[in-house]
Amino acid sequence: MLKGYEDKKVDHYKQTRLLMFTMVRLMGDPKTAPKTPEQLWELPGDENTSKVNEEEYREIFKRFQK
Repeated sequence: MLKGYEDKKVDHYKQTRLLMFTMVRLMGDPKTAPKTPEQLWELPGDENTSKVNEEEYREIFKRFQK
């Protein structure tokens, strides 16, 4: 039940994000407007396109160990 509720909530946010993205693309500056809805507003479940390298992992683990 909780998973279904979270999915429904995220779907609602995705619809809102798409509407806002459309408005920004239509009325905003074409040079500064985001190219995708994900660039406008990241949501849980969006694919993370940035890759974390080994050095960044090591620094994260060092911070957690302190």
